Parts: sequence; structure tokens; C-alpha cells
Amino acid sequence: MRPWWIGCALLALIAGAASPAPATAQEAMAPATTITPDTLPALSTGTTTTTDGVTTTIGGGVRAGDNLFHSFARFNIGPGDIARWSASDALTIRNVINRVTGGEQSFIAGTIDASAMPGADFYFINPAGIVFGDGAFVDVGGTAHFSTAQQLGFADGSVLVSGTASGSTFSMAEPARFGFLGNNQPIFTTRLDASDDFIFGIRAGHLTLSASDIVVFDTFVTAERMSVATVGGGVTDLPLGPGMTSTALSGSIRIFGGSILADGEGGGRLDLAAGEILLADRGTIEVLAQQSPSPALRVVANRLEVVDGDLRVASLPGVDELGGDMRIDANQIIVRPMGSISIVSTIEGGGGAIRLNTQHLLVEGGTIEARGSSAPGRSVGNIHVRADLVEIVEIGLISTTLSDFDGQLVGTTGNIVIDAGRLFMDTTGLILAENQAPNASGPGSITIRAGSMKITLGRISTRTETATAAGPIDITVGGLLELDGFGGIQSISEGLGDAGAISIRAGAIRMINTMGGPTISSATRIPRPQEIEDINDYTGSAGRILIETGKLDVIGRGTSISTSSTSFGNAGDIVIRADQMTIADGGSISSAALALNLVDEERGSFIVTPGPGRAGTITIDAGQMLAITEGTISTATEGFGDAGAVTLLAERIMLGQGSRISSDASSLAPGQAGTVVLIGRDIALADGAQVTTGSQNATTAGNIVLLAEDSITVTASQIASTNGAMASTGGAAGKIAVSAPRITLGPGGTITTSSMLGAAGQIELALPDTGLLRLAGGANPAVIATSSGPGTGGRIVISRPYALIADGARIEALGQQRGANVQLATDFFIRSADSSNLLLVDGDLVVDSQVGNVSSGIDTPDISFGDAAGVLAGQCRAARSSGSVSRLAIDQVGPLALDPGALQQPGGCR
Repeated sequence: MRPWWIGCALLALIAGAASPAPATAQEAMAPATTITPDTLPALSTGTTTTTDGVTTTIGGGVRAGDNLFHSFARFNIGPGDIARWSASDALTIRNVINRVTGGEQSFIAGTIDASAMPGADFYFINPAGIVFGDGAFVDVGGTAHFSTAQQLGFADGSVLVSGTASGSTFSMAEPARFGFLGNNQPIFTTRLDASDDFIFGIRAGHLTLSASDIVVFDTFVTAERMSVATVGGGVTDLPLGPGMTSTALSGSIRIFGGSILADGEGGGRLDLAAGEILLADRGTIEVLAQQSPSPALRVVANRLEVVDGDLRVASLPGVDELGGDMRIDANQIIVRPMGSISIVSTIEGGGGAIRLNTQHLLVEGGTIEARGSSAPGRSVGNIHVRADLVEIVEIGLISTTLSDFDGQLVGTTGNIVIDAGRLFMDTTGLILAENQAPNASGPGSITIRAGSMKITLGRISTRTETATAAGPIDITVGGLLELDGFGGIQSISEGLGDAGAISIRAGAIRMINTMGGPTISSATRIPRPQEIEDINDYTGSAGRILIETGKLDVIGRGTSISTSSTSFGNAGDIVIRADQMTIADGGSISSAALALNLVDEERGSFIVTPGPGRAGTITIDAGQMLAITEGTISTATEGFGDAGAVTLLAERIMLGQGSRISSDASSLAPGQAGTVVLIGRDIALADGAQVTTGSQNATTAGNIVLLAEDSITVTASQIASTNGAMASTGGAAGKIAVSAPRITLGPGGTITTSSMLGAAGQIELALPDTGLLRLAGGANPAVIATSSGPGTGGRIVISRPYALIADGARIEALGQQRGANVQLATDFFIRSADSSNLLLVDGDLVVDSQVGNVSSGIDTPDISFGDAAGVLAGQCRAARSSGSVSRLAIDQVGPLALDPGALQQPGGCR
């Protein structure tokens, strides 16, 4: 415990020149009882005192209507002593009004007893200051008012002046206001015996305190209803009544290691109004209350700072009612480490709401939370924040958490709503709504509306560990939403309940890896395998992610938008709508159903096994432009469920170096890869871009569709569907459909399907009768190819462009079981004599076209292209002379593994 002199020094420091420090610490801490009525004619009210042992009885006074007035030159009550008011007509008195005029502060360490007037309010006014010791007790029938005001104003406009007789009136009207005339003094509460570990305090029924400043030091101030207000050192009026809110907030309420508590049989109520409110050194402000039309705790201040303490409203134990609300209106609210603003609920009822209205909310290592358990159908409490600027930093936390209560059916996690001009989260700032109760009946949600928002190192998350779903996350940002560090926005299920949906709407969204890779994710997962009690408890699915924005950038390795399942549930769908979108430098968008990591209890080891869940679908409408460089969009499955479809729409789809659009299925289980669809006006793949589907199992790989209103260009890039399963039941490759008025495969551009053991998939290039298909590879030929091992060869259909220009191309349909098929229909087949063009078919070839030589100009000679010999004129004499004009074969084939040497062997074509 602190030495006694710390408290004394603190009082002297805060009081300053306006309140001289006592001559000695002992005198300040333990004054004797001194109650001296005024006797000067101008001040006297005829007040009398009679002392009998520890009790001083106060009688006399001036009666004005229902008001009884007393005037004292000095007033102190020592520890354990009693000051008792009496009157012959006590039952008719409405207000007992006391003033101290001598210029000395009053020290009250004993009991004020006005219970003989059970219906009366009690007023005690000393402009020189008031100090309460930790044994003070106030026993009055009505409300006890303690103030350091110089005046008490009445409803009829008259004024009682304390300290001088000038202009003073003993009015019959109701007291209406306190008048502070400047150089105002404080009210203190402090401990008398610092060696005693038990902290006593001031106890009253209904209580108001008003002064320049109010300091609570290592003591309790307890009442059923309480109003505490400060006015600083200036001239101001403080109206009486609920809240006692000053029109010009000034002064301070400071609580050091002590507590202000409002508690009553029907629930407490507390109103605080000051320029500055400070809680430090484990100081607390608490109200135990049930729901009512007005807040149980109301705070009005210029600045509220909770450094090391708790501002709290708690439900009444054993009462089947919602807890009371808290409302704070302050220009600035600061919650630092070890500080908290909280709602605490009980199982019998539920929590109230925290409502914060401020210009600037700074949660710097502190906590704003609604927590506890609640009755079924009720929440632990909601949090509403309205601010110009919200900063959550240094592991600062805004949260609602539902806890278990001995296995009983309980209520729901509370909701969090934040309305901010700007929201900033850094150094692991957190906004969480979590359900930790196995028998919860409902989720909690997070709703954020902001002008702009930035998360550097922070996280917004909803989570469930139970059969109850996690709540949704709904974020609306008028301007820029920026995520640039490790953290982001997530929903998680680790139980039977689903993860919450995530909806984000913003003017622009920029996700960039500057320190770890930000994420927007929804996941369903099994906790650490050694913590699992029943594997069937983890069937929740991941939530859906919806993003709508003007511009979306996903940049940097580790930067991602994803849904996933590593449990028995499904991964969620991803839907993105944007005017333009960029993925670069390792950024990714993905949905995956991944393998489960479980414990083999017999062997005591970990095992990897496929799960039943499916991956989600990815649907992106990127408006004007989708540009990807070193980025990926993918779905995948490692389980029995399928990988989801990938659908991309934009005016222009530009896939550059290292970009990949894919859907894959692993060999662990027969889940099927999804379909990949790209739709736009212009689609371009370049510098190693890939659009692929792949399967490593017996199911058919996913299909691929590219559809463009104007053009599709593939250069040094790949469109491919493969099935690489090596088991005897190997599956087929998927189909590829490409359609546009102009399709160009440049050098290194490939469209392929292949299967190691199954059938190769079909490739179809569809163009209008005015369309142009250009295969321009030169030394690095463009390739359209299907191939298979023991399975059936693929089918290639090209129909029905006006012209096909082959300027260094390979068209191959190959399979060990033959059965490949090529159908080529075009008005003109224009080949180049300057570049090698290769057409290889292990099956049937049907060509309906005319042929021309692009090197001799665009005029097309009248040559029938109805038989295959026309294709090979001047290039493959052996095949032409054999008489076989509709079937071409080579001796050695394999899945995309044609041996170039085979073309030199007898019977080969070159």
C-alpha cells in the first residue's frame, strides 16, 4: 500500500494555490469534529448544535416554505463521529440546505444523518472545498448534494450566497442550479489509514457532487444514483437534475486506485460530466443496473482517458433483465494498456449496449468490450461507436465475447457497429466478435461504416467454436480501404457452426504487402489435432466473401483474398465486382478444400486424410480491366468435394508474366476440378501466363471457356486442361472452348488438353464467318494439341472463321488408342511457305477450306481443300503418294510428348 504522505501530496498538488495544503499531513488526514454555526447577524440562521458522545445534533435553522436553511462558519466531521439533523416538523421539509461561510474546507470522515426528514433532499455547499475521508457515510431520505459552488439558485430566480450575506435569499422555491463565480475549489475523497488493506469509502443513497475538480483517491464512492460534475475555475451555472450537465465542460474527475460505484436494489445510475475524466492506478467507475429508457452510465466530457482502470456497466446478478446501457459523449476517448470500457452480462439476463460518440477514439493497448454469458435469445451486449477518427493500435481491442456457463444453454455474442470518418488499425489492433460457448443460440456481427479505412497490423474477425454460426462482417468505406501489413479481415469456424459472411463495399481497395501480406479470408478448420474430442464437431462451412469497389489492387506475396476448408465443411464462395482490378507480385485470390490433419490414436501419430468439403466458386466482374502479373486466381480440392468454378468478366482481361488462372483436384480423393471461364471484350495472355484446369484423380479435369467480343491473343502462354492421374482408372482431361471474332496464337502460345491414362479433352475454337484465326509462331510455333496415353485421343474443332492464317503452327490430335479427330472448317486456309506448319492426327481429319500462301499475297488461289493431300502439297510427298488422304498417323505418340525425331522416320510427315 502507499504511504500516507502520497495521498496528502496528491491532494495538495491538485488543489494548487486555490486550496492551500494543510499544515501537516496528520491534520489533513484526520481532523476532529468541528461544527460551528454562523452567529453574525448577517449570516446567522439560528442553527444550534448539541454534542453527546460521538453525535452532534443540528437543530434550529430558518424555515422558508418547505425549505430549511442552516449556515455554518466551519464544518468538519471526524472519523466515526455523527452529525444528525433534526426538526420538529421534519415530515414537511422538502429540502435541507446547508452552507459553510468561513473560508475553510470541510472534512467529512463520519456520518451525515438527515434520515429524520425522510422525504427531504440534502444540500451541503462550501466554496472553500470539501474532503471526504474513507469512513464517510451519508444517510438522507432524498438526494444528497455536495458542491463547492458560491451560490445556490432557485426556481423563482432568487439566490442563496455562501460566504457572504450580500444578495442572499432564503427562498421558498425549489433549488434549480449551482452558481460558480470563479476560483472554484475541488472535492476530494481520500483514505485516512493507509496501513489498512481494506478500502472503505463514502456511502450514500442518491448523491451529487459538483466542484472545480473531483479526485477519488484509494476510496469507494458508492450510491444508488449518482451525478458527478466539474466546472473548472471559471464562472458558470450548473443546472440541477439528471446528469447535471454543464453547458461549458471544464475541470476534471480523476480516480486513482479508487472507485465510483452506482448500485441499488433496482439498479444503479451514474452521470459524469467534466472537461477531463481520468482513470488510473486500477481506478474504476462501475454501475450495476438493468435496462431502462435512459443509460445506466452517462459520461459527458471533453476528454476521457482510461489509463489503468475500468469504466464498466454490469448486469444485476440473479435478475432476469437486460443489463443497463452505457453512453459516452466526449471529444476524445483514450483507452490505454490495462484500461477498459466494458459491459459485463450475466446468465440470468443479458448485456446492455456501449455507445461511444466522439471526435477521436484512441484504443492504444486498452479494451472496449462486451463480455460474459447471457440468457437464451439475448446477447452479452452490443458496442456502437460513432467517431470522426478511430485508432486501434498497440494490441488495442474492441470485442464482444460470449462465454460458456457450466454447459447451460446461453444467448448470443454481441454486435459491434462502428461509424467513423476514418478508421486506422496498426500494431495488432483488433476488432473481434467471438463465440466460445458450446450451447450458444446466436452469433455476433461486425458492421463498419467509414469514410476511409486502413489496416496495417491489425485484424477484424468473427469466430465460432460451437454449433452457432459466427456473425457476418459488413464493411462500407466511402473512399479508400487500405490493407498493407500482416493482418486483415477474417471469419472463422472451428465447430459445427458456419463462419460468417464477409461483405466489403468501398470506393477503392488497396491490398499491398509492406510487412507480411494482408488477407481477406473466411475459413473453416479443425483446431490442433490433439485438442479434438469428437471429429464430428467440425462440420461448419466457411463464409461467403463479397467485395464491391471501384478499384481493387491485390499486390505482393502473401496478399490474398481466400476461403478455405480444413474441416468437414465447405469453403465459401468469393464474389468480386469492381470497375478495374489488378493482381501483381504474388497476390492471390483462392478457394480451397484442403486435406485434414488428424491424429491416429492407435499409432500416436499425425495423418493426412481427405475431407468431404468442397471449395467455393470464384466470380469476378472487373468492369473495364482485369490485369494480372505474377498473380493467381485459383480453386482447388484435396478431398471428396469438388473445386469451385472460376468465372472472370471484364472489358479487357490482361494476363501477364507469371499469372495463373486455375482449378485443380489432387490425388487424395475423387474431387473434381472446377470450370474456368473468362469473358471479355479483349482477352490477352502473354509472357508465361496460364489458364489451366488439372486433375490427379479419376474424375474429369475441369473445362475451360474463353469468350471475347472482339479478340483473344495468346503469346508465350498456355491454355491447358490436364489429367495426370497414374492409377489404372486415370480420368479424362477437360474441354477447352475458345470463341472470339479474332483469335491469335503467337509464338509459344498453346492450347492443349492431355491425359496420362484417360481420354484427352476436346478443343473447340469458334469464330464467326467473318472471323480471323491466326497461328503465328515462326521458330517457336503456336500449338493446338490434344494427347492421351491409353485413353482416347482428343478432338479439335475449328469453325468457322473466314480465314485461318498458319504462319508457324502445330495442330496435333494424338492418342495411343487412336480415335482422335480434327475438324477444320474455314473459307480460306492461308499458310506460310516461310514457316513450318504441322498438322498431325491420330484418327480422323476433316478439312473444309481453300488454301493459299500468305507469302505470295492475300489473293487466294482456287484450290480445293476438300482432301488432306491439299494440306500436304509440297510438304509430305510420302503421304500424298500413298493414297491415304483423310487419315494421318505417326508411330510414336504420348501425352504432349511427341518425339520430334519421329518426324524424320519413314512414314512420318515433315
